[in-house]
Amino acid sequence: MSKFLFADVEAMLFDCDGVLVDSEYLSTNALNIVFENEFNIDIGRDYTPVIGTSLATALKYYLDLHHIKEFDLDDLKLKKEEAYFQQAKERLRSFDGCDEFLTLVKKKGLKIAVASSGSHEKINFSLTTTGLKNYFEIFCSADDVMKGKPAPDLFIAAASKVGVSPEKCIVIEDSVNGIKAAKEAKMYAIGFLGSFDQQTLLQAGADLVVNGYKNLIELF
Repeated sequence: MSKFLFADVEAMLFDCDGVLVDSEYLSTNALNIVFENEFNIDIGRDYTPVIGTSLATALKYYLDLHHIKEFDLDDLKLKKEEAYFQQAKERLRSFDGCDEFLTLVKKKGLKIAVASSGSHEKINFSLTTTGLKNYFEIFCSADDVMKGKPAPDLFIAAASKVGVSPEKCIVIEDSVNGIKAAKEAKMYAIGFLGSFDQQTLLQAGADLVVNGYKNLIELF
């Protein structure tokens, strides 16, 4: 991608976990904690199938995988969030250059929004903890739509809230499910390296893959 592409862009939609905040390792580890505490089960460390999905989808994946039939999903969701907050309150950080890039995007006059598979509580916690919340006015969660990523619903809802047509939106995503959702929504998808490697993100449909905000700033 070259700088001229941004001439036709009116909005940028940011995933939160793994894009704005370096939280994926904390969030996925919280799943391990819950399944260990509640069911004495080790779910391992391959989170590929659930990164970028809603919490309910992630929990159901492991419940089905381990043939667990008796559970209270709402209670598990609360316990997973609590495990995340407990770890993240001292360890959560934003990515290097994130503040600088968000400042640049706003100076250019682009509209921005968060479109995350996390709950509104988690989004608020993560952005408040890292000092990023004041950059945004619009926050979209998987709780707001019928279908989470990889369905396009979340990004379409975010585009509607910022008042920009999907084809004039750029999505920044770290997950395969997020990239697929962005492309299904007919948006330009930038893969953010971290949770998946470059080849995997490109295979998922990413139009471009960047290695952090320094790379994005150079392009912008």
